[in-house]
Amino acid sequence: MNLIAGCLSKMPSYNQKIEVDLNSNENGALETDDKVNNKEEAKFVATDSIPKNTPGGLSTDQLLAYALRDFLGSSPMMASEQDPSPSNVGQPLPYIDEHIDDATQSEEESAQSRETEEVLNNAACRLRRWRAASRKLRRPRIIDNLCANDDKERGANKANNAGHTDLADRLRNLAAAGSMSASAGELLSLAPPPPAATAPPSPGCLLSPSLADQSSADYFGSSPECCADSIGLESMPGGPAPPPGPRYKLATEGTLRVCCFQHTRTVVVKILAAKFLRRWETHTLCLQNDHIVSKTPSGLLEHPLSYSCMQEVYCISRWDSARKYCLRIVMPNGSLLLQANDAYTRDQWYHSIVWRKNIIRYKHFLTKTIRKEVVMKELKNMVDFVMTTPLQDESVTRDPLLILTDLLSQNKDSPDWEEWAETTTSVAAPLLAERCASGELCALLARLCRRRPRAAPLPALAPPVRRVLTRNVDFARAPDARRLVKDYISALSAHNSGEALVRRFVEVTHGSRATCPHPRAAPNLAAVALAAIDEYYRDCPMPHKCDDREEEVLCFADILEHMCEYEDWLIVVGAVLQPVPFCTSALICPRVSKRLHSVLSALAHDARCAAHSCLAPARAARSCPPSWLRVASPNKPQLDLPQQNLCQLWGDMVGSLLRCCSKRKSFLQSLSKQLPDFVLVALNAHPSALEALCLMLEWEVISGEQTQLEIIAALQGTELGQTYYKDLCERQKNLERLQSEGGPRRLALPVRATDADVGALLQAGALGNLECLSLAFTSVTSECAQHLIKLPSLRYLNLWSTKFGDSGLQLIAEHLPRLQVLNLCETPVSDEGIEALSGLSNLRRLNLNSTRLSAEAFEILRQRLPLLQEYDIRYTEAW
Repeated sequence: MNLIAGCLSKMPSYNQKIEVDLNSNENGALETDDKVNNKEEAKFVATDSIPKNTPGGLSTDQLLAYALRDFLGSSPMMASEQDPSPSNVGQPLPYIDEHIDDATQSEEESAQSRETEEVLNNAACRLRRWRAASRKLRRPRIIDNLCANDDKERGANKANNAGHTDLADRLRNLAAAGSMSASAGELLSLAPPPPAATAPPSPGCLLSPSLADQSSADYFGSSPECCADSIGLESMPGGPAPPPGPRYKLATEGTLRVCCFQHTRTVVVKILAAKFLRRWETHTLCLQNDHIVSKTPSGLLEHPLSYSCMQEVYCISRWDSARKYCLRIVMPNGSLLLQANDAYTRDQWYHSIVWRKNIIRYKHFLTKTIRKEVVMKELKNMVDFVMTTPLQDESVTRDPLLILTDLLSQNKDSPDWEEWAETTTSVAAPLLAERCASGELCALLARLCRRRPRAAPLPALAPPVRRVLTRNVDFARAPDARRLVKDYISALSAHNSGEALVRRFVEVTHGSRATCPHPRAAPNLAAVALAAIDEYYRDCPMPHKCDDREEEVLCFADILEHMCEYEDWLIVVGAVLQPVPFCTSALICPRVSKRLHSVLSALAHDARCAAHSCLAPARAARSCPPSWLRVASPNKPQLDLPQQNLCQLWGDMVGSLLRCCSKRKSFLQSLSKQLPDFVLVALNAHPSALEALCLMLEWEVISGEQTQLEIIAALQGTELGQTYYKDLCERQKNLERLQSEGGPRRLALPVRATDADVGALLQAGALGNLECLSLAFTSVTSECAQHLIKLPSLRYLNLWSTKFGDSGLQLIAEHLPRLQVLNLCETPVSDEGIEALSGLSNLRRLNLNSTRLSAEAFEILRQRLPLLQEYDIRYTEAW
């Protein structure tokens, strides 16, 4: 044992350096001449410590292995009961990442001398491999090849390449630090971890030059943010993506087995101490903000483990015959092994410890370092680390943004804060693209846009602005987020190509699909635009005078105009504009009125009821709040538009509402006080105004002979109006003939009858006494309702199994108040038309079998029809 101790003293210690030539020759091959071998052998062999009984004819490696035979292999002739050692276990030390064969060779299968020779040869082979690992793997060319292989063979061998990447990173760090010491512990740590324990790959470039250097115009034209919707993605990150594989939640507490050993002495002492790896303690560990503590502070974890004292944390591969999932924490005075039950738990704890350790480090550097270049470098490293971690947790999202907020909050009053904020925001662009900004951070970014709108890093601010628009629910609770969007749009419009940028911004927010995938984007964008316009014009003096400052707010009126170019957003804009949300100063501004004219024109020409119904809500007859029909009234306009444009716009709105309401009588009655507007528009030969005046005369909406004469004069004022008035006179003659006394009381049309047949029948003769009409199983639709409403004595109407819809039902409900029996079985009517039946106060029998009736609508109908005695609601939701 004294001889072995003497030989051990010559072995390199854990902190002792091994001199290795990292400079390769022209062919990149290692030097293998005899001089180099002799030089290397002389470093590890002490000839004065070789035992006298050493066999002859052994090489230098075998001589050293013979001296270390007690721990390098199992030899029966060397083992003794008085000197127990790890060799008594009967299992040789494996190579790096070598799978151990449990089969052992008995003493009777080979001679004692042959066994001794095999042990020495194996030991010499191990020593040569350790030397090759310490010399070859640390060469810069080999390190670069490991990284290159990771990129080339990523698809075929992901697990092995991930280990190579981690190995290359650690070798590069060791070479940069000048530490060339090699020990068994380091060689064990350099072994590639198992597939489930691979660390995230080495992160690439934080911010591509194209994104950092491009202007705002280039960004909106070609950035991944613009084409995200076209490829079906919600957003495209601006930095490296996390590695493929499982995702983990940040570990806070768990039960693990703990083992601690010292590694400050020689390699041999460390290998001899391997028996202590079997001495494990079970602890319930808690990951706190600053350190790791045990719920049972005793034994190996009597004191907390501070993250700042951890030199290195990594997963290690197996070294024992039993599968053990461990990670190693290197401390100044030793190493700590944490063993989990499975690979997933081990990797979760590994990533969690690395996360807390690095976040503490970044907080220290980014908040206390004065040199800007150091801060930017550490910020870039932090963003790169956050983007590549597989952790998914609230703190993982919150902590980096808090650090960024603290960084931007420093020296807010200094004159160079804007330049500092621009640089910081550009570096943190990938982080802002993937994380939701807090209120304080939104306020800082908005401050940057206000102070330097033309120099603000628009590409870096675009992702958080878009995230606010697509995910915010209530701006009342997030005023800073609304302020960020407003100031960002103002910064866009401040550029030379501001109008094009604003239009492109709306296009990017909507996406390339026919329907925007984000339902909150349109309401939020419209709310920001309306708030900005109201904030500017609320305190403007009267009368209004246009100036250059209005250019800052007109971009928000442009946003409303651009939003109306999309069909799905047009309905949202119409809903937001009901009732009129603009103050008087904004409406009388010619620039704002010009843009509102485009918005109202788009709403008026849209055929969907949900879009143009906002032009005249139910309270249209009231003066406050006004409807758009009153705001754009040609007689007393509030919009500053030319008279011809006002008449055209107002006529288009009335025409859409007449078609939407199926020429309902109540709609014209609500606009009876705006008769001067109808007259002005009719004198401009607008078809909708002429049609409305004719209906007022036909349905007797306007009472008084003098008023009727005024309407007739307006109709005869234009050639088109004379045509409408001539048709009205013809209809009145037919109506008088139709409603004259006589004719049948009951009438049933054949199955093949259509709407044209109903019209021809009613014009053929007198049907003033018709009380019962059956159109069951015919092909009539809602178009025949304009003929049915001319029957004054109709009491019974059968529309069973026809295509009669809601629009026709609304006309019947207004013009046939004497109706008592109505059969709508198997018709496509819905709640919208059925609710209109509440105006038929004399209705006694109603059949709604197999219709789209809901329980709520039927309950309302029953309350409003007290005389209803019989009803059939089978095969409906109300049944």
